[in-house]
Amino acid sequence: MEIRISLLQAVQAVLFFSLLIAVSAWDLRYRIIPDRFQAGIALLSFLNFAPRQLFGALGAVPYLIVALFCKREGGIGGGDIKLAGATGLVLGLPASLTASCLGLTGFVMYGCMVCLWNRFKGKRAKEAFPVGPFLAGGAAAVYCMRLGGWMI
Repeated sequence: MEIRISLLQAVQAVLFFSLLIAVSAWDLRYRIIPDRFQAGIALLSFLNFAPRQLFGALGAVPYLIVALFCKREGGIGGGDIKLAGATGLVLGLPASLTASCLGLTGFVMYGCMVCLWNRFKGKRAKEAFPVGPFLAGGAAAVYCMRLGGWMI
């Protein structure tokens, strides 16, 4: 199987993955996603721009709804919502929703394992988990699928 991509696509891919790694590391360490990372990801959409990709920002709407209706400390924050919108601009709407599903599936599995581990160890403290690395992982996986021709 041969995958052919243009130089512009290769540059976008390298920068996209680099920013996703930076977002993940920053969110794991500081529990916040700086706007400069999201702005960089959003600007990457112009390297391989198609007008239909603008609808990808709508991929952030489910996160916005959850954040508005489930207000509690340590929940989904504005950085996660903006990250979903920025990656949606690069991926487009169908791929953005697929990335969200992949990322949130990983997040839920991780959360369940941590909760079970804490229960096994006798800990009852509620712990906030960063969502950014999971969203970034889903976006990276879907981006690779698109490069391989698996998604439209």
